[in-house]
Amino acid sequence: MRNKSYFLSLLLLIGIFFSSCIKDEALNTEADIETASISKEFLLTAPIITNNKITFRVSKSLDLTQVAPNFTLTKGASIVPANGTVRDFSQGPLMYRVTSENQNWSKNYIVEFINAEISTIYHFETFREEVGGFYGADYYHIISEMGLDKDGNEIKLFDWASGNPGYVLTDGDPDNAKKPSDFPTSVTPDGFIGNGIKLTTLSTEPLGPIMGSPLAAGNLFLGEFDLATAVSKPLKGTKFGYDFNYEPTVFRGFFKYTKGKDFQINNKEKNKLSEDRWDAYAILFEGDTEDFLYGDHDFIDEKIVSIARVPDELKKETNTWTLFEIPFTYVEGKYYDSSKKYKLAIVFSSSEEGSLFNGAIGSTLYIDEVEILKN
Repeated sequence: MRNKSYFLSLLLLIGIFFSSCIKDEALNTEADIETASISKEFLLTAPIITNNKITFRVSKSLDLTQVAPNFTLTKGASIVPANGTVRDFSQGPLMYRVTSENQNWSKNYIVEFINAEISTIYHFETFREEVGGFYGADYYHIISEMGLDKDGNEIKLFDWASGNPGYVLTDGDPDNAKKPSDFPTSVTPDGFIGNGIKLTTLSTEPLGPIMGSPLAAGNLFLGEFDLATAVSKPLKGTKFGYDFNYEPTVFRGFFKYTKGKDFQINNKEKNKLSEDRWDAYAILFEGDTEDFLYGDHDFIDEKIVSIARVPDELKKETNTWTLFEIPFTYVEGKYYDSSKKYKLAIVFSSSEEGSLFNGAIGSTLYIDEVEILKN
């Protein structure tokens, strides 16, 4: 009976979490930032908004010493500093505080501006730990790529996205906190050179199957993981692509892979495999600030210009670091036009059909020293 009550309590927590970030709307207790904006001419991608952080990726022409962002808030909420306040973001992120209409709830948001172009060599050396879970006891890795600004100072270029923020919600046990290595996506010290990426397909019990997600493939991608959307529409929650106005020619890196034993087929409609294998690809596609490729693109989206995907014969098991080096191939009738705007998607997965929740528990992919060659 105790277990049953505990289980029902967890389900109630899930319902509360996904119905709203802040309590009952009728009581006007919400203290959220819903949208963020600056002049569109400076934006490279749409602002990325999470529960307590907003990231603007902007062109180098924006003067970071004088930026006046505007925010749309939940009904009746207020923000300090006020909307449109000019602030100096040149020295790093700044804080905003949102207070609900009834003054009983407040939340701090960190707002950062990144005005550097996306890099083309990825070493996976820099990461931080993010706290999550219903009880705030779980920790997972967020991987960042670093670069230098015009003065030679090290700055963060971007964060890689993964499904970790979703996976953390599948564990409702307060007495069994998860560490980073327990998540599908983590950093390992045993990379090809220094740190590397470890992607593992894991069970999502006890709560994942209830939400229609019985397993989680380890993944890493350029773009954004939209948790609110992923809850009801998993394939729409993965938004692939960052601005990339070059012509890519080759996608290469190093990998190791071990497949799990028992291949689960939870989506028979699109299933093509009988055993697990890994996947990695890069896609150049036409895209403006608000444009992304989603997890359901199936390599046929009309925005796609060229593709570099690891061939089936390389998706093998190996315990030694192995090079993959794949040329970009243009979609028929498409070509690179320097007058257009483009985005680059890079995606890694420990289970090729992981987005369909097909895969083998324990399949593990290691990735390191990835590079995009360009003209």
